Amino acid sequence: MSKYLLTLSIICLSFGAYAQYTSEVKAVQIQNTLISQQNAALKGQKLIGMTLYDLDFERSPLVYSDWQLGAINFKTDQRADSMLLNIDASINALVFKLSKEYNPFRVDSDEIAGFILYGTENRFFVRKYTSDFKELKNELSFFEILFENEIFSLIKQETKRIVPADSQLRYTSVPEDKYRVEVNYFFRKGTDLYEDIPLNKKGFKTMASDKQYDQIQDFVKKNKLKWGDEADMIKVLKEFF
Repeated sequence: MSKYLLTLSIICLSFGAYAQYTSEVKAVQIQNTLISQQNAALKGQKLIGMTLYDLDFERSPLVYSDWQLGAINFKTDQRADSMLLNIDASINALVFKLSKEYNPFRVDSDEIAGFILYGTENRFFVRKYTSDFKELKNELSFFEILFENEIFSLIKQETKRIVPADSQLRYTSVPEDKYRVEVNYFFRKGTDLYEDIPLNKKGFKTMASDKQYDQIQDFVKKNKLKWGDEADMIKVLKEFF
C-alpha cells in the first residue's frame, strides 16, 4: 500500500511540475502575442524571453538602475515606441518591457538600428561595429551620440563589468562578485576611425589644435566649467567644434 501511495505521489508531483511548466510557456506565448499586437513594429520579430533580473543593481548586469522609457528603431525603418528599455551587459543586448508588469524580452541586435531614451533631453543611441574603431575592448553594439556635426562626432559607451570578489579569508560573510559601471568616450574627425579618448583636459588637447586648445582653456575658466564633467565638456564641443 505504501509503495502505491509513493508511486501516486511521484506521478502527482510530476504532473504538477509539467502543468506549471506548460502554464509558464503559455503565459510567455500570450505575452509575446500581446506585445506584437500592441506594437506593430515588433510583428515578425523573433522575441526572446529573458529571465527576471536581480533587483540589486550591483549584482545585475543591467547598465541602468531603472528601466528607461524610450523607443527602438529597426533597420526596417519601423519604430517600437513607448517601451521600457535597458542594456544587458552580460550578453551585450538591448532588452525591453512594455510595462513594469511584463517580463523582459529582447530581439536580435542585428535587426536594430538604434534606440532613443526619452527625457528632458532625449538621448539617441546608434549601432556601431568594431570596424568603426581603432580599438574596442568589447563587442557592445550600442553607443550614445553626445555630439555630432559634419566634421566631428563624440559617442559614449556605457557598460558593466564584473568585479571579482575579494578572495581573502573572511569570517563574517562570504564575498560575492559585483558589477561596476564603466564609461568610455570615442572621438572621430571626418572619416577617421573612432578613437578612445578621455573627456578631460588631456582629451581636448588631443582633439584640438594648439591655438584652439588655448582658447578652450580660457573658455572653461571664464565660464567656470569643470574639466571631466560630461555636461560641461559638451558645452565646449558645441562652442569650438
